[in-house]
Amino acid sequence: MVGLTIIHTGGFALHRTSVRLCAARNGKSAPVAKAAEALVCRGLGITKNGQDVIVEMLNAFRDRFKEKLPQEVIIAMRGIFKLDDSGATVVEDTLLLHGGGGALEVDNGQDAI
Repeated sequence: MVGLTIIHTGGFALHRTSVRLCAARNGKSAPVAKAAEALVCRGLGITKNGQDVIVEMLNAFRDRFKEKLPQEVIIAMRGIFKLDDSGATVVEDTLLLHGGGGALEVDNGQDAI
């Protein structure tokens, strides 16, 4: 997309605009890995909204997994991967009904028919 800026001394200037470019210019862009890291840490209660993930927080995350997983971690992981989502279960069951038992069988990258 192109943006148009009217210059006060006369004339106008054209410049490219996009959400990605504006975010990069403002320093608000983040790599996908950092965004995922922040989401997981926030979901597990290690960080609060707006906090940056720092080494101490990552060490706290690592220490949580030394023994058996705490219940809040299991709940957070089930939420992240939507394991208790009834809508996903309904869609999966419908696809299995539509495709039959062969829908789960895959041979060399080709669907079994």
